[in-house]
Amino acid sequence: MEGVLSSNELHEQLPFSMVLDNIDAGVMVYDSVGNVLFANTVMINWRNIPRKEYLKMNVHDFMSVIDVCVFDLVCQEKRRVSRLQYYQDLQKAGGPFRMRIVTGTPIFDGNSNIKYVITLLQDVDEFQHLYKMLMEENKILYTQAPSVRKEKVGIVAKSPDMVQLISVADNIAPLDSTVLLYGESGTGKEVFAHYIHEHSKRKDKPLVTVNCAAFPENLIEAELFGYEKGSFTGANREGKIGLAEAADGGTLFLDEINSLPLEVQGKVLRMIEEKSIQRVGAVRSKKVDFRLIAATNRDLKEMVKQGTFRADLYYRLHVIPLIIPPVRSRKEDIVPLCLNFLEYFCKKYNLKKTFSQHVLDEVTQYQWPGNVREIRNFVERMVVMTPYATIEISSIPSGMLGGENVAQETIRPEREKPRQPAGKLSKEKILAALEVCNNHRGKTAEYLGISRRQLQYKIKEYHIPSRCSYQKDEEE
Repeated sequence: MEGVLSSNELHEQLPFSMVLDNIDAGVMVYDSVGNVLFANTVMINWRNIPRKEYLKMNVHDFMSVIDVCVFDLVCQEKRRVSRLQYYQDLQKAGGPFRMRIVTGTPIFDGNSNIKYVITLLQDVDEFQHLYKMLMEENKILYTQAPSVRKEKVGIVAKSPDMVQLISVADNIAPLDSTVLLYGESGTGKEVFAHYIHEHSKRKDKPLVTVNCAAFPENLIEAELFGYEKGSFTGANREGKIGLAEAADGGTLFLDEINSLPLEVQGKVLRMIEEKSIQRVGAVRSKKVDFRLIAATNRDLKEMVKQGTFRADLYYRLHVIPLIIPPVRSRKEDIVPLCLNFLEYFCKKYNLKKTFSQHVLDEVTQYQWPGNVREIRNFVERMVVMTPYATIEISSIPSGMLGGENVAQETIRPEREKPRQPAGKLSKEKILAALEVCNNHRGKTAEYLGISRRQLQYKIKEYHIPSRCSYQKDEEE
């Protein structure tokens, strides 16, 4: 492409404009000073702005509704940059804030100057929804190559009950006895199963996890025991190995075993007692050697009384029962768990964050009905929703603990300076502050004692021109 095309020419002549319009993510193309050259259909639908209006805009026209300008970071660092961007959804009542992943990629001319910047934008909630949907499908379809957990598993424990429980797990791990894990949803039963497996003599063999609640009743038998070719309509023509057979030599973990249908419970009992399985459609059984760990969030003994769980299977499973207490009864573990997950997510997202003592005191008082799983989700949300430049997280937004409308809350940076009303700021004062701070908007806002969002509003109100070729909107 020689020379710079006009906005309309680029849209008409860009060879892949039709392709970009059909990508299920936002795509924007800017020139070297941030003028919009292209916006795909997703971006048009997100903002409900006609394409011809987009082509009259500059990237800095959006600064009032976003917290990170990836275009500026690309121009500053002259390389591809990815950031979590917090943006205001103007298409819904109240304008809630959402998160998206934004990746900006520079295109250089022959003199190593940035000629274009292309940004790819993916809404985090939509991505997670798609991920969860695909994971649910995989729980049914994925049996050929069970995953083997490679990383070392540790259990965070400070309370006496958990320390004692880990000691028992250490003692029974080298044995081949059946273990039955009791605990509420989210207490970490699967983590304990991995811990026992990795401290057993079978640690070099696979641990195969079967979520008994994830399979439809008419498929659980075929998935657990496998089937021969031509066994039923829709079956794989080559047949399929079952999950129990895949665990041969290793450990079979039956999670939520209380969800097994009664007619399948009898076959599971025979599999455990005889250490053999018979594929659906097969005439002969096959020997398998695995260590069994089962888990339940229901009282199996009570289910036996109600006639929904076989008594003989219950007694066969109830060899070494381990009861994992809920988080609310072991408050000594809450802070260590929060700090453990904080370290994990900071490393995962390449961030540096800490919790203030006030936050740690507050999480200790919460009951955590979702147990460890809720703590993990809470910490991840706190990490990714905190402004990038904030190091210490000093407060928890209203509704974050046990609330649903979290996306509308913002996490304020720790030790914010008192803000003076933005309306008292004159255009001259803002221009002087920008000059003192070398047009760095973050430092200018701090210098003026206001939030950066307030600064953006005043810049827009006073029609202060953008200096996009050298302006810095984010801390390095």
